[in-house]
Amino acid sequence: MTEFLTMKEVAKRLKVHPVTVNRYCKQGKLTYYQVGCRKRFLEEDVNKYLEGAKCHAKENSEHPFDTN
Repeated sequence: MTEFLTMKEVAKRLKVHPVTVNRYCKQGKLTYYQVGCRKRFLEEDVNKYLEGAKCHAKENSEHPFDTN
């Protein structure tokens, strides 16, 4: 059986406040399941969110903060 994560568990993994997790849900950024009156999350959906949030450094830059 698939185990769901709670809002607090997701917030802890993302290092944000639970209100921010709720905002991500409302914005459609994070997939959730409504179980009764609570939101629940699959770990794979949280990982997909994190993968989508990944930023890549400029490949040809000598310095990661170089804007040229």
